[in-house]
Amino acid sequence: MGIMNTFYIIHVVVGLWLIVSNYTRMLQPTSLMWNNIIIGIIIAVYSGYYLLFGGEVEIRDRS
Repeated sequence: MGIMNTFYIIHVVVGLWLIVSNYTRMLQPTSLMWNNIIIGIIIAVYSGYYLLFGGEVEIRDRS
């Protein structure tokens, strides 16, 4: 599995977590706020790293 696949899989898993945590009552409002802030920061740093420092997330043409 390449970097691109890992990048997208992590985003899908985290996105699903955000959907579940925001639309169910599994977290208290304060915990939900901190969950969203922390996950947002992690995704921003992770995405920035791969976009700015050599990781490629776009599909390349193999021809």
